[in-house]
Amino acid sequence: MAYRDDIQALNPDHHWIFDGDLLDAVGSADGTLSGTVITTGTVMSRDATTSMATQATTGYVGIASQTDINSSALDRYAIGGWFSPTDIQDPPVAIWKQGTTSVGFGMVLGFGNNVTFEAWNGSTFGLQVFTDRVLSEVGDRPYHLFMAFEGSGFGNRFDAYLDGVKLEERIGGTPDSANMPTHSAGQARWGNAASGSVGGTGVILVSAVNGRYNQWATFSGANAAALTDTDIRVELFEKGALADDTISTDTEGNMQTALDAFSSTTRPDYPCCIEIEAVSGGGDFTLDLDNITFDDNASIHVRYNGTSGTLTLRNTNGSDCSIVSAPFGGSIELVTEINITINAQDAVTRADIENARVLVTADTGGPLAQGTVIIDKVLTDVNGEVTTTFDYTSDQPIIGVIRKASSSPLYSENSFAATITNQNLSQVVFLVRDE
Repeated sequence: MAYRDDIQALNPDHHWIFDGDLLDAVGSADGTLSGTVITTGTVMSRDATTSMATQATTGYVGIASQTDINSSALDRYAIGGWFSPTDIQDPPVAIWKQGTTSVGFGMVLGFGNNVTFEAWNGSTFGLQVFTDRVLSEVGDRPYHLFMAFEGSGFGNRFDAYLDGVKLEERIGGTPDSANMPTHSAGQARWGNAASGSVGGTGVILVSAVNGRYNQWATFSGANAAALTDTDIRVELFEKGALADDTISTDTEGNMQTALDAFSSTTRPDYPCCIEIEAVSGGGDFTLDLDNITFDDNASIHVRYNGTSGTLTLRNTNGSDCSIVSAPFGGSIELVTEINITINAQDAVTRADIENARVLVTADTGGPLAQGTVIIDKVLTDVNGEVTTTFDYTSDQPIIGVIRKASSSPLYSENSFAATITNQNLSQVVFLVRDE
């Protein structure tokens, strides 16, 4: 299903794809151009070929007053879409604004490209939620911005999301009235606002935001209240996120070769760093990430695009993939290759013991069944060590037994317990001579 269909399945009141036009795909609130350029340049989301760019000093796209946006009291309301700044915004400028200096909603960009989400109702409440990082100004890093309001008669909340993750930095608490009063005097618009509110104080926003837009939608009433955090993260963000690189459908071996081209690299900040399509013929398959690391601000490290089957993705050789997504029907299992080293030493001399036999099995409390063999009676080497690798998914308690009874010097059996975590495990076990 196309991304625009995923959005519309959530029952928005309005949906502006901004794919070369200003049309409302589900309602009758088509946009009106005022000094804004519709470009055929960088795309902000999947299922679009162009984006809308606001560039003029006073340019914006507006819509006529709508009952479900600003011309009646709103007890539940949500709005959001894809946006990317193309410059550093010094004065406060409006990404989206509806209402006046006394009542309305807004997304304001400024102060070094920080986003502030606002809901203000005169002297009753002034609510703000802040992004926790600066948005890139290079113009090719899309962000999904979303905010949801429910008056005190319903959810009593005002939440904002960046790339589907709820933001925690806020002032003003929660709404203390049942709804947002009618605010039709202030035209709803993208890109510039004649007036608005920052910190509960009316200000003049004197210039248009320099940025690009795709796939914006509004929701009201029960449809707004029905949106869950999962809907916002998966349906609106994960399914629409552009990928920086793609591993296309092929044989498992060829897909591994394609993925190995990124070995020993750091993938940059992007909505989705790497997307992986289904293997030829479908079904389950496994791929290794070889020393691939990811920028701290990247929102999805790897997305599996298959509609069925399971992709097992293994972090090896220092790879640090930790944020994965499989929003289209398939599943993805992330494992990390852990090195396990068991070292047998003489309890008195601390000398390494060669040819000691090591057995390690799973204990209760982890993903493996109790008794599952991890090291199967392997002899220690000249350094007194047995080494193996383990595909880590979650903490796994283990039990081990070591003895040396076949050749002199002989050692009594000793046991140990440990837990495999997402870090390499090195365990020293001391043995007592038995001769």
